[in-house]
Amino acid sequence: MNQGPAPRKGTGKRALLIALAAALVFGIAGGGTVYLLNKDDGKQTESGSSSQGGQEKGTSTTPEPDAKPADTSDGEAQEHTDPEPAEYNGINLTAGYHLTLADEDVRPQEGEDAGYELSYDTGGYLDAEATGGKLVLLDPSQQGSLEACRADTRFTENIATEKLSKGRQVCVFTGTGHIGLVTVQGFSSEDSPSKYMSLDLTVWRNAAV
Repeated sequence: MNQGPAPRKGTGKRALLIALAAALVFGIAGGGTVYLLNKDDGKQTESGSSSQGGQEKGTSTTPEPDAKPADTSDGEAQEHTDPEPAEYNGINLTAGYHLTLADEDVRPQEGEDAGYELSYDTGGYLDAEATGGKLVLLDPSQQGSLEACRADTRFTENIATEKLSKGRQVCVFTGTGHIGLVTVQGFSSEDSPSKYMSLDLTVWRNAAV
């Protein structure tokens, strides 16, 4: 009876070696892959920890969003305070004399035609001679005030005294920034040895806007 060819010697060993080699190769490759994956995971974890740590440090030095400097520049720049009025009552302004509103102690001084702020001219009228000086005769129904004088624009340089009865008020603008309010109290009698008008004066210095 014929038998098949006899197996070659060493064939079994060769197959075993090939199998072992293959297993070794796959084992090394797999181990390397696992190592690389673990290594990448470690980097990511370390990177994440470092990033979080940086945020925590940054948080401690970052100013609060509500911590804003107070902005008061606009309010301070826009705020305007009117000057306090200075009152001078019972002035007897003689014809040929004048008043200077800028003086601390406003009192009649001699002179009527040299650019004065408010003169009682001997011709019979109040005169604003200073450069830029103006007068406004308020209506009898008007109540004189700083606001009323600022708002009225019926300017003139002189007002005849025959239009000035007791209680009438005149706004005075000096041209240098001062505003005055004259309240007429009366005039001298015909038999008086001097011609004068009695008045009360309110002055707001540097009040022009």
